[in-house]
Amino acid sequence: MRKSLTVGTNIYISTLYRFVLALLLLWLTRFGFIWYNHDVVGEPSVAEALRLSMHGLHFDLSAALYFNALFIAMRILPFGFVYNRIYLRISDWVYWICNGIMLAINVGDTPYYRFTGARLRWSNVLNVTTDSEIGNIVGQYAGSYWWAFVAGAAVIALLVWLSLRVRTVRPSKNIAWPWRTLLFLVLGGLCALGMRGRVGSGIPLAIPDAAFVVKTPPEINAVLNSPFTILRSLNVKKSNREAVLEFFDAEELAAIRTSVHKGAAPGSLDGRNVLVIIIESGGAEWVDTLSASGRSDNRGLMPFLDSLASRSLVVQDVIASSRSSCGGATSVLMGFPAFDPFYFMLSPYNKNVVDSPARLLAAKGRKTTFYYGCKHGSFNIDQTAFASGLTRVIDREAYGNDADFDGVWGIFDEPMGEYVAKDLTALGEPFFASWFTVSAHGPFTLPEGWDTSMFRHPEASPERGLEYTDYALRRFFEFASRQPWYANTTFVITADHGNRDFKGTAYDNDYLRNRIPFIVYAPDGSIEPGRVTGRVGSQFDIPATILGLTGYDEPYVSVGSDMLSDGFCGYGLARTDGGSYVVVGPKYTIYTSTDVKNVVQVYDTQADPLMTAEAVDYDCEEVAAMLRWAQAFLQDYTTRLNGDKMTIGHER
Repeated sequence: MRKSLTVGTNIYISTLYRFVLALLLLWLTRFGFIWYNHDVVGEPSVAEALRLSMHGLHFDLSAALYFNALFIAMRILPFGFVYNRIYLRISDWVYWICNGIMLAINVGDTPYYRFTGARLRWSNVLNVTTDSEIGNIVGQYAGSYWWAFVAGAAVIALLVWLSLRVRTVRPSKNIAWPWRTLLFLVLGGLCALGMRGRVGSGIPLAIPDAAFVVKTPPEINAVLNSPFTILRSLNVKKSNREAVLEFFDAEELAAIRTSVHKGAAPGSLDGRNVLVIIIESGGAEWVDTLSASGRSDNRGLMPFLDSLASRSLVVQDVIASSRSSCGGATSVLMGFPAFDPFYFMLSPYNKNVVDSPARLLAAKGRKTTFYYGCKHGSFNIDQTAFASGLTRVIDREAYGNDADFDGVWGIFDEPMGEYVAKDLTALGEPFFASWFTVSAHGPFTLPEGWDTSMFRHPEASPERGLEYTDYALRRFFEFASRQPWYANTTFVITADHGNRDFKGTAYDNDYLRNRIPFIVYAPDGSIEPGRVTGRVGSQFDIPATILGLTGYDEPYVSVGSDMLSDGFCGYGLARTDGGSYVVVGPKYTIYTSTDVKNVVQVYDTQADPLMTAEAVDYDCEEVAAMLRWAQAFLQDYTTRLNGDKMTIGHER
C-alpha cells in the first residue's frame, strides 16, 4: 500500500506551515528577479545576492502577512467551526487566491521592471489597468515574456501542491476556549507587528528603508519585493501626494528663488506658431551630436535629428524629471515635475489651475491642439495635455484610420506626422500645438512590409524604433516645409524621458540616462543656431523657456525657469528609487539624503560622465550651493502644489 504524501496536524501548525511556505516562495522569487536583472543591480556575486535577499526578508515578511491576513484570521478564530470541512476548504481557496496574486505580482514584475526602473507602485498599476488598450498591452507583454507567465503559473502550482501536503485535523483533546482566545489575540498582535514591519517608531516599514542596507542605489530593488511596494503605495491620495518640505523661512526662500516670473519683453518672436515635438524614449545619448558620454563610436540612429540640431539652438544638458511618459508630459506641457512614482492626473492636485504655455497662449488667441496617436486615456497622457490647456486632442479615434495602427500603442509615426502637418494647415494660425510620437516604444513594430535594410538595426529593438522615428521626423519636416505656416513656426523638440534601455550598460547612470534633447528650430532663421553649454536645465524648465521664446509679456507662475535667459540659475533634478534626489550641474552630479538635508555622494560628471568613481577632491562651495538650490526648489514646489498656487491668479 502506497504511503500517503500528506501529514495531519492541528490548525495552528498547519496554518504556520502554509504561511512559511508562501513567505519562502516569495523570498525565492527574488533570486529570479536578481538573475534576470543582474546587469541592472550591479552584477552582484552569489554572496551579495544572498546578503541583499536576507535583508529583503524583512520586507517579504510584511508583504506576506498582509496577503495572508484574512487566511490567518479565518484559521485562528477561537471557535469550533474552524474545523468544519467546508470552512477549511474556503480558507484553502482564500490562501491560494491571495498568495497566487502575491507571487504573480512578484514574478510578473521581473521583466516589467526594465520598463519602469523601479518596483511596481500602485500608481503604476492604475496607470496600466486604466489604459484603454489594456487588452493589447497584456497580450503583447504575454507574447514577449511568455516565460514569466509560465514561471508564475509554476510557482503558484508548487504553492498549491506543497500546501496540500499538510492537512488540518481536529485534535483529540480540544484546547479550552480561553486559551484559544488568548492565542487569537497574541497571534493577531504578532501579525499586526509583522505587517507594520517595526516596533517603537512613528511610521511603519517603508520603501526608502531599503536604502539603508545597499551599497549602490539600484540594489534597492533587489531588497524590495513588488507586492510590498504596491501595498505601501496603495493609498492613491497619499501615494500621489507630495509632502510639503520646509528648509527656509519665507525671507530666505525668496532670496534664493522665485516662481513668479515677470514675463519677457515683446520681440520678433511674438505671434509665431509653436509646435512642441515630444519624442517617445528619445534620450539625448541616442543622438550623436548631443552625446555626453565621451564615446568614440557613432550610433547613427538619428541622422536627421543630428542634422536639425546643427541648424538649431540647443541646450546641451537638460535632465528628465521622470522615467514615465506621463511624468514627462507633465513636465514638458505643464512646467512642474512629476517625480516617480507621482502621477499628477491620478493625484488630488489634478484640479489645480496651472500657468502652462497652452493655457496662457490660448488666452492670447492661439489655437491649441495635442496630437497623440494612442487611444483615449492611454497612460493618462492625453488627459495631461488637456489639463495643460491643449483643449483639442487628436488621438487614434480622431485620426480615424486603423490601417496605420501599430497593433499595441498607436498610429505609426510617419503617417501621424503627415496628418499633423495637414491638420495644422486646417487649424490656422497662430497656434500652439504638441505632437507626442509613439513608435520608439516596445515592441518596436514597423508598418507591414517595411524595408528594414535601410536601418543599422533591422531587428525589433529600441534602436530600430528610434531609427524609424527619425525617418518619420524627416518626412514630417519635408511635408511641413510645403505648408503655409512652416516659416512662421518655432519647433521645440524634446523627449518624454531618457534612455531607459541603457540598463546594464556603462551609460546606465543618473546623468547620462536622464539627459534629453532640447532643440529649438526656426526655419526662417529668426532664432540663431548655437549651443548653450555651462548650464544644466530640468525638463520642467521647458515651459518657461517656451514662454520666453514667444515673448509672453505678462506675469505668470512656473517653478521652472527660462533656460535661455541671462539670469538662469538652475540644475537638473530627478528623484531616485530610494526617495533621495539627484542634482545635476555643469560639473558635478550629487545625491542627497532622503530628507534632502545632506549630500551623500558627489561625482564629477564633467570629467567622468560614466560616473565610474565618486569624486574625492571637489568644490565644496559649489556642491553646497547645489544642495541649497534643491532644498529651495523642493520647498517652493511642494508648497505651491499642495496650496494650489501654480497660477498668478492664486498669488494674491
